[in-house]
Amino acid sequence: MVRNIAIGFVIYNPGNGLLSRIQMALELGYDIYIYDNSPQEESVRKFCDEKGKIKYLTGGKNLGLGLGVSSVCAQAYFENNSGLVFFDQDTIFNKDTLECIENYFCDHSELELTHSAVVFNSKKSKEKNEQNCFKDVPLAINSGSLFYLKNLKKLNWHNEKYFVDCVDYEFCFRSKRGGLRIGEYSCTPGFDHVTEQGDKKYKIFGKYYSMRAYSYSRILDASISSLRLIGTTLSSGDIKFSGHIIKFLLIYIIFQASVRFLNSVDEKKA
Repeated sequence: MVRNIAIGFVIYNPGNGLLSRIQMALELGYDIYIYDNSPQEESVRKFCDEKGKIKYLTGGKNLGLGLGVSSVCAQAYFENNSGLVFFDQDTIFNKDTLECIENYFCDHSELELTHSAVVFNSKKSKEKNEQNCFKDVPLAINSGSLFYLKNLKKLNWHNEKYFVDCVDYEFCFRSKRGGLRIGEYSCTPGFDHVTEQGDKKYKIFGKYYSMRAYSYSRILDASISSLRLIGTTLSSGDIKFSGHIIKFLLIYIIFQASVRFLNSVDEKKA
């Protein structure tokens, strides 16, 4: 069966669940593009060799998310794909997820004229009114994003100078500068961004939040990348977009401080 979209991943020491999702997508007839930032871990590479239908790319070492996303999208574009949906290696999806995304891509071809990407998620998975499922947003994460590859080429793909954090937000900023929008479709079935991420639930003022403590090197990268992007947006005169990134950075720091405090409290109780 000829599919209308391809699927892309950028991986780094992935868990076993990824391979089962790739196998499912292959059986459904999708073209798969993988950029491997940890080729020394052989499981995915051997899996790709055995299947023979997966486009496997690597730079031989960890070259970051920006370069990886650019590589899978560019490779898919030059192999005549018009759309690619990108998933993080720990994002769980199923057949219904892929069917929903592909159908939306086919039914709303007009978005290719105005948007660089539409991010799919399950924030409103129980919504019955289709009109309430879609809206334009200033920021969107990479995972679950359907990229319109012709428009990505116009934007010169993703920025490989961003290693992990703010790869997605920097892309959103350049999309805006390039006259393209970011959409969000929130009624997608089968999404699970939590189970394989190792987050822990914490109860704060009666509400539960899923959080995890990142390494200090990751926090430093996120902070530097955010400040860099804030500088770029301010220098361009886009105060509103700068505000979005400042808000993201403040929330990120607060959550990281909170989870460390809560973990220390738990350790003392133990």
